[in-house]
Amino acid sequence: MNHHSRPFLHALWFVLFVSTTLPVVAHEGGHAPDMLARVESAIVSGDEVVVVLTVTGFGGPLVLIGMSAAGAMAPIMDPVYVNFAQDVQVQTALRFVGPPPGIFTLNLDFGPVGQGAVTVIPTVGASN
Repeated sequence: MNHHSRPFLHALWFVLFVSTTLPVVAHEGGHAPDMLARVESAIVSGDEVVVVLTVTGFGGPLVLIGMSAAGAMAPIMDPVYVNFAQDVQVQTALRFVGPPPGIFTLNLDFGPVGQGAVTVIPTVGASN
């Protein structure tokens, strides 16, 4: 081994270190719940957005305990239970300080199981 092969060995050690540690680091922390959330409607009325979602469970039973969006106040909700392959419709009314944004993220809190999120693009008008 001479001084010309040292950069190669340093690069090899770096690649081996990164390839063995990154999967572990990326795997730590909370997991997203096994579910799908679809926005059925999001209607703006003044400073409020009424959002109707359908949540579908893909794994074990889930309990939705809250919903939130940045810059909005959400009402306290009763827990919503979602079982495997079950579609559950959920509604919330978010009150913003000022006009609601044209697009925002609605966070779904499933307690210790984790959080999910869905993008909401509200429309102005009356719901059906």
